[in-house]
This record gives sequence, structure tokens and C-alpha cells, in this order.
Amino acid sequence: MLYSYGYMSPYNADHPFYAPYQSYYFLLLLFIGAMIGIVTSPNLLQLFFFWEVTTLCSWALISYTKEDKALFSGLKAFIMTHIGGFGFLVALALMYTEVKSFDFSAIDSLSISSKFIVLLLIFFAASAKSAQIPLFTWLPDAMVAPTPVSAYLHAAAMVKAGVYLMARIYLSNSYFSENFIIIMSTIAILTMMISVILYYFQDDLKKLLAYSTIGHLGYILLGITLGIFGSKTGGMGGIFHIINHGFAKGLLFLSVGAIAYTTGTKSISELRGLIKKFPLLTLCFLCGMFAIVGIPPFSGFWSKFMIFTGAFELKNTYTTVFGLLALIESILSFCWYIFVGHRVFFGEASSKVVLANNQIPFSMRFSLVFLLILTFLSPLIGYPFVKALYGG
Repeated sequence: MLYSYGYMSPYNADHPFYAPYQSYYFLLLLFIGAMIGIVTSPNLLQLFFFWEVTTLCSWALISYTKEDKALFSGLKAFIMTHIGGFGFLVALALMYTEVKSFDFSAIDSLSISSKFIVLLLIFFAASAKSAQIPLFTWLPDAMVAPTPVSAYLHAAAMVKAGVYLMARIYLSNSYFSENFIIIMSTIAILTMMISVILYYFQDDLKKLLAYSTIGHLGYILLGITLGIFGSKTGGMGGIFHIINHGFAKGLLFLSVGAIAYTTGTKSISELRGLIKKFPLLTLCFLCGMFAIVGIPPFSGFWSKFMIFTGAFELKNTYTTVFGLLALIESILSFCWYIFVGHRVFFGEASSKVVLANNQIPFSMRFSLVFLLILTFLSPLIGYPFVKALYGG
């Protein structure tokens, strides 16, 4: 909200915004309220209500500029996430028919066949919301939204709703069929591998971050499945990664927004030598980048290390292979991020950078510095909460 105060301006070189802004702030506040509703819901029915409100908000905010591409992307996001929402609704109907309850823990009371179907439908809904294959293509297209919207909807909040739902179900129930675990973990690892391959074909910085988000949501789901398999370390790592990734990816998105605000472009091929003119933006982006790829002591290292440890400590061929694939993904991600960081921030300044106005509004700079600090502190903030979920 604070960042938007400076970003939503006619001085924005990438996309000038003109008053009135009432609908923008109303929708963003409604979205924040809906997300708070999701994380505080005591049962699946209440969570579903707020879940659908976030779908409406995302559609409206992605379409905010009313340009043809924005309207198409907003509708695409609405349809694809709502397809998942329909699966969620069917799962709730099946639950209530059999056990007359919407509690998270009521899934354990279902018959074996009903439980498999309900879990599969809920996971389908979570996959649509969290952009897992095959319902992932809406997220890169949604990058046409204003950057504060991208940072909130597609890095720290909305797309986390799906993985958050699966984490709640994992912590609230004791039995999951092996077939369900295999399906969930396979989808997660395939999403991670496909998204990292697609990194190498992106020229738009926001689309690169979108595919990175898709892959990291796969990491979270992989950690949750490791917890279901019996690895406490892996399960804690998956939930811990929700927190660490949110701060770091939010910082990256807002850094790219500031770059576009002043240079008028998000194209990797058009940007070079930013460090000389924009040292703060360089520091923020590089710290966010190191946190995302998992370089110690940055935040992403701690949760990713727990996920890798969880995969290998089970001494299971299946989880060991997934652990190795996750390591490969991490290496490929590191290589491309290093290339992009070097290409964009170092060397001789490109014409776009030379001509850029370096008067970035205070609200944007303050937000970046605040998120930069929280990116370092997030392991200290988040770990006690994650630990408490497992009894201290």
C-alpha cells in the first residue's frame, strides 16, 4: 500500500497512472482482508468463501489498466483459478454429505475412497491457485498488473493460498494414501523443473520472477509431501519457505517495479549498468536474488536446506531422487539469476539507464529498505512460529 503511493503516478516511466485511484486502493484493501480471512479461517467452508473473494480481487486488479492484454490476462486468471475453486466446492459437498463437517481434521473421518477423492479435488484447487502444472500459465500473463499488485498477489499472498491450504490439511490429518502423496510430490517436482527451464527463455524481469514463484511454490509443496512421508524436517522446511520466500520475492518484485518506474523498461536485454546510478536498487535486487536461490546466510537458504535435508533423511529412493532433482533445480536457478544480475547491474550503462530519472519516490525507497531488512530477519521471525506448529 505504501509503495503504491509513489508507484501509482503519472511520473511512472513504464506505465503512467492517473487519478482517481479509489478502485485500486479499495480492491487492494479488500484483497488484504480476504487473505487475512483465509489464514484465520477455522474451517474449510469459511476458507472457501475468502478463497473466492481473492479470485475476484485478482481478476479486477490484473485487469486494472483496462488494456486489451490486461483484460485478457485478468479473465484468464479468473477462469483458471475458478476451475480449481469448483473442485474445492465439490470436495466440500462430498465432505458434508459423508461426515456433516467442514473442519480441517474431518478429512480423517472420511472413508478411504472418499478421502482420496476429496484430497485430490482440494489439491487440484490448490494447484490452480498456486500455479502448479497444468494450471500455471495464468501467472506469467498476470504480470501485466501494476507491480505492487504483482508483488502482493503473485509473490507473497494469493498464490500462497493454495500451498497454505495443503499445509493446513497436512497438519490437521494423520493419514494420506500413498497414491495421493505420489501424485502431489510428482506435480510439485515437475512444476519446479519446467519452471526453471522456462527461466532461460525470459527477457522480461517480471515474467522471470513469475516463473521463479511457480518453482518455489513447488518447493513448498515438496516440503509438505516430505512431511507427510514422515520427515519432520522437510515438512517444517516447506512451511518455513512460505515465510522466507514471501519477503524475498516481494523485495525482488518491488525492486523491478522501481527499475521500470525510472527506466521505462523491464527488459533484460535493454538494461545494463544500473549499479552506478541506482546503488540502492542494485543492493535490494541482489539481496533478494541471493535469498531466493538459497545462498547462506540469506533467508532462502535455511528453508531450502531443511527441504533438501528432509528429502535425504528419509533414505527412500523416491524422495532421494526428488531431493536430487530439487538440487539440480537450485543450481540451474542460481546460474540464470547470476547471469541476469550481472547483465542488468554491471558493465557500461545502457541508453535506457543513462536517460533514466533517478528521482524515485520516498515511499518506494522506504518500502524497499524495510523489505530488505525483513528479508534478513524473516528466518528469526518465522522459525519460532513454524516450530510452535510442531509442539515447540
